[in-house]
Amino acid sequence: MKKNILLIVFILGFGLANAQNIQTVNVSFTQTLFPKKTLPGNIKNYNVTLTTPYLKDDSSFRRIAEEKYQKDLKNFPNVLKEAEKNFYDNAITEHNRKVEEAKERYKLESEQFNKMSTLERLALIDKKPVLQIPERPVYVAPQPPRVESINVGDVIIYNPETLAKSYIKLNGFGDGADGIQIKIDFKGFEYVEPVATLVNVENYNPQTKEKFYTKQTQFVTKYRHPTMLQVSVEGKNLSSGIFQGTSEFQIKTTSSKPTRLYIERQEIETIMSNINNYLNDQYGYVTVNRYAVLYTVKNRKGEYDDIEKARDFAISGYKNYTLHQEDAVKDIANAIAIWEKTMTEVNYDDSKARIDEKVGTALLKNLIFATIMTNEFGKANKYLSDFKSLRLSYDDKQFADSYEKIAADLKSRFEGK
Repeated sequence: MKKNILLIVFILGFGLANAQNIQTVNVSFTQTLFPKKTLPGNIKNYNVTLTTPYLKDDSSFRRIAEEKYQKDLKNFPNVLKEAEKNFYDNAITEHNRKVEEAKERYKLESEQFNKMSTLERLALIDKKPVLQIPERPVYVAPQPPRVESINVGDVIIYNPETLAKSYIKLNGFGDGADGIQIKIDFKGFEYVEPVATLVNVENYNPQTKEKFYTKQTQFVTKYRHPTMLQVSVEGKNLSSGIFQGTSEFQIKTTSSKPTRLYIERQEIETIMSNINNYLNDQYGYVTVNRYAVLYTVKNRKGEYDDIEKARDFAISGYKNYTLHQEDAVKDIANAIAIWEKTMTEVNYDDSKARIDEKVGTALLKNLIFATIMTNEFGKANKYLSDFKSLRLSYDDKQFADSYEKIAADLKSRFEGK
């Protein structure tokens, strides 16, 4: 029995000693994408013309305020005369009336007081009638007119040039009127007043560990903002029509009643951002972040020198990819060549093989990413196909799906450049 236990320990120890230790190295870099629709080489600039149904600025409000101020200023002498006349006709007249009333009241009270006996007058000495004349009013002249402050919170104001420059930036192109002509035309905001509905909202009580439901009011708002987009070069339309999604009603659900102005402003900014993304995807040279995950094997006693050398080439390539792409591609190509040679000895069924299933799967990931980044799309598709034929984990399947899409997108851009 003791011998059997020792034999099992020996076998397990041998297996662990031969298990390949897969390690990863992460390298981040940027990649400039080719546009989906390449333009003639002489096109270097772009120009945006934007039209909206909104006020360009608050000048109209200021003009109205200024006109009112000038009118009030011209009429101010009349206002002064009228105020002074009203003061004497009303305030002073009323004051004089009250003075007469006070005198009459004092006279009557004094006569009654004097008719009393000496003892009665002495007893009421503290209540002896006193003549109380009301204070004479003071004339306060009206304040001179001034320009009224402007409240533009209830209107939407957009300067077309500012709006265009804030949102539309075509990567790889300068600002000029001699290149791509981009026209954006907001046709007008359509809005359906929010409809309130009662809904059941699921809640959770952590103490009882039970779900419960409460009634909550929700507001459903429908709106749309049809927007025309036209892109042309040298008088030829590249695209023209209602921009995608803006002709359909959008639905917004909120717990409190939204305001039309808030939603309208949000929709303008969203449409401008979407148009900018679309233009750059179609015609611009967009820079994206890439993250290379390099798979290598812990090199015991030099048995994986080749994989280690390929790793070093790949690290150098990806690190230089952003600024020195031509040299970077050469380094990555050297790594690809080594990985391809190493893969000729892969044995997916032998766990003791130097390049077993674990190492082979890891190297295929390296090859898929590297061949995509060097525009070797034929090889990339082959390695993706080989990879998908293996026994894959959920993460590996996600990897394959993701890079199939990336490869297809970059291939179409590369071939259309």
